[in-house]
Amino acid sequence: MKKTFFIRTYGCQMNFSEAERLRELLLNAGWKEEKNIENASVVMAIGCSIREKAENRVISFLKTHRYLKNKGTLIGLFGCTANLHKEKILEKIPFLDILCGPNQLNKIPEILENFSNGNVVVMTGENEQPFLECVPSKNDVTMAVPITKGCNNFCSYCVVPLARGKLVSRHPDSVIREIECAVEKGIKSVTLLGQNVNEYGQDFKFQFDFGDLLNEIVNIDGLLRIDFLTSHPEDTGEKILKIMAENPKIVKHLHIPLQSGSNKILKAMNRKYTVEKFLKTVEMARNLMPQISITSDIMVGFPGETEEDFEKTVEVVKNVRFNELFIFKYSPRPMTKAYNMNDDVPQEVKEYRHQLILSLQKKISNQIYEMFKGRICDVLIERKSVKNPCYVIGRNIQGIPVTCSCSENIIGSIVKVKIINHRQGLLYGSICEEFQLQQDPQFQGKKQI
Repeated sequence: MKKTFFIRTYGCQMNFSEAERLRELLLNAGWKEEKNIENASVVMAIGCSIREKAENRVISFLKTHRYLKNKGTLIGLFGCTANLHKEKILEKIPFLDILCGPNQLNKIPEILENFSNGNVVVMTGENEQPFLECVPSKNDVTMAVPITKGCNNFCSYCVVPLARGKLVSRHPDSVIREIECAVEKGIKSVTLLGQNVNEYGQDFKFQFDFGDLLNEIVNIDGLLRIDFLTSHPEDTGEKILKIMAENPKIVKHLHIPLQSGSNKILKAMNRKYTVEKFLKTVEMARNLMPQISITSDIMVGFPGETEEDFEKTVEVVKNVRFNELFIFKYSPRPMTKAYNMNDDVPQEVKEYRHQLILSLQKKISNQIYEMFKGRICDVLIERKSVKNPCYVIGRNIQGIPVTCSCSENIIGSIVKVKIINHRQGLLYGSICEEFQLQQDPQFQGKKQI
């Protein structure tokens, strides 16, 4: 068998981070990645099961490429979808060769080396080796670094604890070592990942929490920016917000899912906070960081959501004025507590509520980004634009994407950009005639372009 592989990834940033690490494991084992699926001897799909639509996408992808089996191609399903359904998924996708959960990915190179045709390999279960400790070798400026896996919250609609298991925090020494190694390879910015990063350390036998980890990471020389997601409203406290406010390396962005503006619905969701608690957290964050970007998730159509409950959500969206919202229609997920509830909100009502909040949020986002016109932002340039190589794309200190034209190679540098316009959550600007590359003494006081 040729040692060539193709990976298709669906879902959250955690899935994409695991795909990068699996890719690195295979490359280190002598495999070659193929961009054309037809040339691969192994096709791997990493699936997400957080919503039915996400799950259907990966199943559709695999069924579409079933014909590759005629060429002797091995086909595997990886990630949350594999772990959630285990062998039952074979009823929908009987032609699979490999079924592997997110905590068993370290075994894939060995499995492929010793694979025997006709046998289906199933590797699922909880955290045997939850973190792939290898630094992707791609020549990038940014990198995602998982710091927790699993979750102990058990929201009634969520499959994460079922698909990824209980909370497991990565040892701080491992996190620091990986980031230091990545910085040596040219990484300038990291995003710390977890289903709830604020739970970090709660399973340690020693006292060390997420705030302590942030305080360690900000001292890594050569690292320019630190971001993280996701934050749970119940666990987002003053300590973390003060660390964010006080350290210039930490991106002033908080992704904190609300889900609903109704306390009745939050209780049914088992979210463990009230709307009042959420609003106090947002107020504290904005008092400490007036320019902070706050984004959130909203779920419409949860069982029992009345028009009055929905209107309460609309009011919170109007009052908080999030930078961006990710809006989802509730879909029952097997094995969750909500699965046994009466899914009593009609699909057309879910669609109406989804569109109403989407339209409202577009107006709010447009008003917020309009206020950036004329401002000068410090932007970490991350890459060239895919559509126009004469443009570069980066993010400002609030994590908002910014694009501008530039003939110089400034990728990996922080430059001053004057914002001229915006469209669909993207700021457009021009690099100031004279700017200073931040955080790097060799550039201080020098004109770069």
